[in-house]
Amino acid sequence: MKIKSFIIFLVIAACASCNNSRTVPNTDIDVARAFIKDVLDNNFAEAKSLVLDEDINNQYFDLSRKNFEEKNKEELKKYKESDIIINELKNVNDSVTIVNYSNSYKKDMRNEIKVVKVNGKWLVDLKHTFQEEPKEK
Repeated sequence: MKIKSFIIFLVIAACASCNNSRTVPNTDIDVARAFIKDVLDNNFAEAKSLVLDEDINNQYFDLSRKNFEEKNKEELKKYKESDIIINELKNVNDSVTIVNYSNSYKKDMRNEIKVVKVNGKWLVDLKHTFQEEPKEK
């Protein structure tokens, strides 16, 4: 009986792990693409997991989520159906990448996000998107 219960447990555990079809992005570009796609898909729970956990980043994220979710259903559908267009990648150094992107729904609207490597993990730093960076002299 114990062996049968153990086998049932293994089958359930295996099935549960199959439902998690999302692979964890582990490069700067993968994280940027996953974050952008999650936002376009209105999947803010997944997008949040890719954001650098700092107070100001969390505030920017919550503000963005609120603004995006206020869009009408038709516009949300168009965003969800759109493709990501990477316009430019700028590798600042081995732990910072700036991604300039747009999407096929709003091609003329260019955005940038900064992806930073912290403790070996790439994360989105929204401060770059919302704050003007000081200009070099």
